[in-house]
Amino acid sequence: MTKRTNRNVLICSVVGMLLLTVASIAWGKGIGNVANTIHNLSTGAPYAYYEVCVFCHTPHGGLLTGPLWNHSLPSASSFTHYNSATISGYLSGLSATRDVNDESLLCMACHDGSVAIDHLINNPNSLNGDPITFYGGTSDVEIVDMLGGFNASRIGASMGTPAGTGDLSDDHPISFSYDDVLSDPMYSAGGSKDGELWPVGTAVGNEVRFFGSTNRVECSSCHDPHVDYIAQPTYAPFLITPNTGSALCLACHNK
Repeated sequence: MTKRTNRNVLICSVVGMLLLTVASIAWGKGIGNVANTIHNLSTGAPYAYYEVCVFCHTPHGGLLTGPLWNHSLPSASSFTHYNSATISGYLSGLSATRDVNDESLLCMACHDGSVAIDHLINNPNSLNGDPITFYGGTSDVEIVDMLGGFNASRIGASMGTPAGTGDLSDDHPISFSYDDVLSDPMYSAGGSKDGELWPVGTAVGNEVRFFGSTNRVECSSCHDPHVDYIAQPTYAPFLITPNTGSALCLACHNK
């Protein structure tokens, strides 16, 4: 290899690194490395030496609900959402038992607690396609936190019923249209909450992610399941952007 070729390779490498750095700054998204997070269920008992991605994805025969999805899903209509007289008339008018949309249902496949972590469609090749079971058992179990007790990883639980499922009444509302909230008279010009929510463009510029033509709010509006929060502690727990100084909250809420 000539000196000129070496120099060109070096220049290309430096330019590539700079582009990645600029892109990271522009997008504000954390660096992905799911293998370095608690979503890597292959790293310890009961899943030692299994595959990393298999708990959510499969290259063949996955559900069309998500990206090559490999995990059984709870019923979309099995949830109770947050509701309050202090939120917008639009949200108050929605059914508290409305369906959870697909983008959030993927998260609920584990975090609701009603479907086992190891309830997969295609089992790992490393096990010759045999089912994964907990601690040598033969039956599915509900998700528990990694310390062995029911905890915050069970989003479908509540403070009153820590082993419960499907209860989102104490969690930020999901599966609703941000556009429709903004058009609520409460948030319109002269309304009682005029200016308390940022426009869609501002929220997106603040790193929030919306879904669909009506800019729906879902779990992944605030969370990124692949982000390496171990190497980047400000992204814990799986945040789409750091919440230092409540920046993630203030991305939508003008308080």
